[in-house]
Amino acid sequence: MRPVSAAPGEVQARAAATQYDAIATQYQRSRRSPIRRFVEEPSLFNMLGDVADLAVLDLACGEGWYSRQLRRRGARQVVGADISAAMIDLARAQERSEPLGIDYRVCDARALPVLGAFDVVCAAYLLHYARDTDELARMCRSIAGQTVPGGRLVSLNENPFQSPERYAGYLGYGFSKSVVGARREGSPIAYAMVSGRELFRFEVYHFEPTTYERALAEAGFVDVRWHTLVFDPAGEAGLGADYWAEYLGNPPVIGLSCRRSGGTVAGR
Repeated sequence: MRPVSAAPGEVQARAAATQYDAIATQYQRSRRSPIRRFVEEPSLFNMLGDVADLAVLDLACGEGWYSRQLRRRGARQVVGADISAAMIDLARAQERSEPLGIDYRVCDARALPVLGAFDVVCAAYLLHYARDTDELARMCRSIAGQTVPGGRLVSLNENPFQSPERYAGYLGYGFSKSVVGARREGSPIAYAMVSGRELFRFEVYHFEPTTYERALAEAGFVDVRWHTLVFDPAGEAGLGADYWAEYLGNPPVIGLSCRRSGGTVAGR
């Protein structure tokens, strides 16, 4: 009997899961980097605002780093979802060692099951994993289906405003960013990141700002906004202002927020 081939979407889902299954532990260790502590976290929570008493879905939750912080900041319900089973295994291990009442699920963000009705969807580093505009549209529709009217989507994302000529200059922060050939819609953007003594790699995909905005609008989101990164001045202690100049002056990522049409704005 000839084996039945998987549908293209299933193949891509497996590839996405495999990418992070292979680097789950290294990615978890990368959370200790100064960039994550002094730029990424304050940027994300500045956009999120007060999450007390809100139901929050943490998409692309990885090993649950932000899921746990959301719960500690007072969210009444937190569900973490990631396509990588290895990442969810790490998150569940943390939950067993320090129970916070977080439910972790292995899910593909392009076709989420019904996980709940959430006031806020936190999706740090998710949308740029769509490989084409169809996948991006599916992700946005899937997220909208989990979000209450007036609920918010908050994300950190590959910076589509950055020109490829400015991708260099991050080796001092422990990573590199590059694109092969002329950048166009759907071009792979390659990252290589140092974690301890190990080097791991992953790919995201480029889309123009208007492409993101259109996909979100067609899914029922309004008030789409791009946000500059926020820096915690405590990061200057021990590292100095010069250390941060290149990253903050030429940010490789950017904030993105919007809300689902209808209803009142959750958490504001």
